[in-house]
Amino acid sequence: MTGISVGLNCPACGGAISVVEGEDTIPCQYCGSMLFIEGDKGVSTIAFKSKVIHPNAVAATQAWWARGFKARDLKRVGQVTEVYPIYLPFWRALTRVAGWVCGYEERRHTDKNGKVTVERIPKEVMVLQDYNFSEIACDPGDLGIRTLKNFTGETSFADFEMIPTFEATTSKDDAVVHAKNDALSRARSSARVPHVTFERLHVVPKRLSMVYYPVWIVRYKYRDRMYMTGVDGVTGQVMSGRAPGDPVFQSLAVTAGASLGGMIAAAGLIFSDGSAEIAIGGLAVGAGILYVFYRFFRHGSEIVEGEFREKKGSSKQALKDIGSIAKQIQGGMR
Repeated sequence: MTGISVGLNCPACGGAISVVEGEDTIPCQYCGSMLFIEGDKGVSTIAFKSKVIHPNAVAATQAWWARGFKARDLKRVGQVTEVYPIYLPFWRALTRVAGWVCGYEERRHTDKNGKVTVERIPKEVMVLQDYNFSEIACDPGDLGIRTLKNFTGETSFADFEMIPTFEATTSKDDAVVHAKNDALSRARSSARVPHVTFERLHVVPKRLSMVYYPVWIVRYKYRDRMYMTGVDGVTGQVMSGRAPGDPVFQSLAVTAGASLGGMIAAAGLIFSDGSAEIAIGGLAVGAGILYVFYRFFRHGSEIVEGEFREKKGSSKQALKDIGSIAKQIQGGMR
């Protein structure tokens, strides 16, 4: 019986080629390129064995309490109320990017008369790199866990059915698209071509897996308010968490921000020597520092670590606000 034949296009010249089922290499009849054929091998499922037990999860959380700008009496007052393990599903994709990124970078030169010239330096960078991508395959709710950082550990299904498991709710196709976009973005960044004029990058998904990963959830109470942490069931490290902040640290942040920001702004005016750019830069940096410390004061009542959406959004908004302040200062100085 004749095998199944699939029509494809050569990535080198675009010519039509025909691949018979079972073939893994074939030469292009138009340009002579030797092509490697890799079919869809489906999705493999992996479950990591939990190495952490109840006391380890509690100890990791209590050690986390003592780090950073959290309430100083948290370790003394905090009370653990609930500890339990769960399995979270993650998509893991290994993707290869191959191709070229071409463009140029600019170098500015100033002569003794103050004249500035711009030189364009051509750049041509070859990209051939594999990238690991992961994203959670369900709605994580308020856990603050969206990607998988650890990919090593003992795989076992022994305790897989005994620990509550979240069902995967996102599709394989979406995961592949996200992995390709992530790989393209990282490949462009790794090329380090400031001004791109041409690029030809091919993205090839090599492997896709569903990884069930153990996480210990630790819920605790501090002065009648509830908080939580997520502890990595393989490494024993805290992956995410919420904790009460300390009012003393908030007050110090305002004082330090006002002092440091004011000193830098004043230094910019004093040492500007008539240069508007230095004066504007000093004011902009001083205002930016003051604003960063003010945001810590405003949101310091709760310390958040992990991949919470609101945290990422507030960070991006903070950068936008700092840029807006700098533009307003520049406009006022003109």
